[in-house]
Amino acid sequence: MTEPHANPEDLDLYALGALDGEEKQTFEAHLRSCPACRRELAAARERTTLLGLAAPAAAPRPQAKAALMDKVRAEHRSPATQMAPLKAAKKRWGLRFSLGFGLATAVLAFATFELAKQDLDRGRQLKKMQAQLSQDTTAMQAMGQVTAAPDSAMVTLLQQPGGPPGQAHVMYNARMGMGVYSGQLAPVPAGKSYQLWLVPASGNPISAGLVEANQQNGAMVMHLTPGLVAKAFAVTIEPQGGAPQPTGPKVLVGVAG
Repeated sequence: MTEPHANPEDLDLYALGALDGEEKQTFEAHLRSCPACRRELAAARERTTLLGLAAPAAAPRPQAKAALMDKVRAEHRSPATQMAPLKAAKKRWGLRFSLGFGLATAVLAFATFELAKQDLDRGRQLKKMQAQLSQDTTAMQAMGQVTAAPDSAMVTLLQQPGGPPGQAHVMYNARMGMGVYSGQLAPVPAGKSYQLWLVPASGNPISAGLVEANQQNGAMVMHLTPGLVAKAFAVTIEPQGGAPQPTGPKVLVGVAG
């Protein structure tokens, strides 16, 4: 007849060094003839080791300690013939409590880590929102300066045949070398960027920066050489990150008045 395997609870108790006397001897004798239980014991030792690493030191609540002491005192008042089984039960109950409390503490530590991680994510989102707000504020200030100047001009950039749908506006002041772009386009193809160009009265186009597909809110501020007169503005599709000179198709073009 096949000998039954060890009680799973005994595996954890032995791994913790909590079995003693006859129980320990009986358990070790069984281990010598049972490879399956030896493997289970190795797993139990790994669990207790991980538990010790994962759970910070913590004391049970006073109410739990008082309840345990009441149970111990009650067992001391029981008949002597019942003392041995009760001691074993007390030891197992206490260790079960310690294991359960340790596991609960480990879960709490993990939950605390997750909450801290969420707080970090919220912090990143807040910083992103603050950066966007700062960008929007700068754009509004620039728009106010350019709009207030009597020599500023508004240029409307229109969709080109065969290009993605969209439209944009540039408010530009050549004397100040400052402008503001806002517009909306279809999403740019993967690995590409939309790039805005100022086309001067003479010479090569000058990059005014990269623009996003939807820049209706959060307009882009342009800072160019003061005194640079624009003949036109254009948006082209360029390699991701932009190019020193236009290489891709024009998607929006607007002629300065």
